Parts: sequence; structure tokens; C-alpha cells
Amino acid sequence: MPQPNQIGYAAMINSYGLNGMGLQSIELYYQMPKELINEATYICVLNACSHSGLVNETLSIFKTIEIETQRIYTTIIDCLSRALFFEEAQKLMEEFERLHIPALPMYRDAFCLRLRIAESTEHKTSSNHSLASATVLLANVDGSSGHIDKASDIKTQLYQSDTKKRIGLAWTVTNRQVYQFRAHDRSHPRSHEIKAELEKIANELIDHGHVFDAILCGHSEKIAIAWNFVVNPHTSKIQVTKNLRVCGDCHRATKLIAAIRQCEIIVSDANRIHHFYTNGQCSCNDYF
Repeated sequence: MPQPNQIGYAAMINSYGLNGMGLQSIELYYQMPKELINEATYICVLNACSHSGLVNETLSIFKTIEIETQRIYTTIIDCLSRALFFEEAQKLMEEFERLHIPALPMYRDAFCLRLRIAESTEHKTSSNHSLASATVLLANVDGSSGHIDKASDIKTQLYQSDTKKRIGLAWTVTNRQVYQFRAHDRSHPRSHEIKAELEKIANELIDHGHVFDAILCGHSEKIAIAWNFVVNPHTSKIQVTKNLRVCGDCHRATKLIAAIRQCEIIVSDANRIHHFYTNGQCSCNDYF
């Protein structure tokens, strides 16, 4: 594109962000003509920073924005919460309320993120400081500006929805044909071969020190990856699309599979695109 327009710049900045290339997103953002920058541009670059853990860069860009909308505030709060800066996220919420009418979508998003991060944090650290800060943020959500009843309804809906989780689906293409798998799928005509390949992969992972989460080891993306190796045992690249966010167990396992089998694996989940390289690393740097 000899002269990219607003859409061109925003699409490229967003694509960098999805692929874990936050610094490239920022670099392109600063190359943009100022007259082309709008709310969508800000959200794309701030999201890119958020998914790469670039908190300082996010705040630096935020300070330059003249008209800070609800969506922009929500993106900043998302970034701070992902990095476990819950107290700073709460302060921004309070700042937003001083200047705007309280926005429940912002609190709902923050609450969803807080639940997910709290679950992760409980497994990763013995310190309760982050969880305490997150609880303060949650309390702020519950009692915000007279919306206690609505906030309580959101909590109830979220807890209830946790028991009705969406079915995990994964899609992959082999020999120009699309295949769909669900968790613990046994519907494929060659399911016995897929099961054997999964067991082979599992043994290789265990030999390399991986400890499975017994509940999650049958997730759809693992089955899709195994099918690729059934069809082409020496494949050097696998691409999988997933309708949900990749879980921690699958992320750790896929990094090892890529290294053991010397096969680049690309997984597009509900949030971003993960490039699992043959050196055992992921493009997200484990920040997802």
C-alpha cells in the first residue's frame, strides 16, 4: 500500500498485536500521520501493548490521547489488570467515574479478567497481595455509583455461566480438507490412529518433564495436532484455529511438542495468535 489509510494502519497495528509483536505495533503507530489517528487506532495499539505486557508504553500512549473514551479506558484497565496492577486499574476506574457516567461494560470486562487472573495467580504464587488487590477492584465493581444490584446480577450471571462452558472446538486443514474436533472427540473414522498418536505424544511429553492436567489433556487442539501427525508424520508446520482461549496445559504442551517434533505450530485462539517455535518458545512469551 503506497499510501495506507486509517483502515490499513489499524489493521496492520492490530495484526502485529495479535501475533505478539507489540513493539512493532508501537513503531508503526508512531509512523502514522496524526490526522489519520482515531479511536480505533488507539484501541488497536493499546490492545497490542496489553497482550505483550508493555505497561509503560501503554500508559505513555494513553497520556497523549486528548479524548479518552470508555473503550479506551477499558483497554487501559485491561492492560493493567493483565499485568496484575489491580490498584492502578481501580484508580483509573475512579478517574473515569469522576469524568463520565459509570459504564457497566467496563466493570464487567474487568471482573471477567479478574476471575481468570485470580485463578492463574492462585497456582503461580503463594503471595496474596495480588489477589487482595484484585478483590479490592472487584469490590469497587460491586458497589460502583449505586449500581449494586446490577453489578450483583453480573456476578451471578458470570458464576452461573462458569458451569455452562462453551464446547471447545478446533479446526485444522490437512490435504486441503478442513477437519473439526471437539474435546475428547472420538467421532473421526480414524480415531483409533489419533488416539495412538496422542498416547505417543503424551509419552514424549512426560519423558521431557511435562506434567499433565488430567482434566484438560483431551482438549480439541491437542487432537487436531495429533491428526496432523497421523496424516503427515514429518510435517514441519501445523496450523490450528480454536474457538476458545488456549489453556495453560495446552500451551505448555504445545511448546514442547513443537520442540520435540521440530515442527512449527500456529494456534489462533479466541484472543490472539500463538506461534510455537521449534526452540520451544511461543511468540506470546507466555503472556496470554
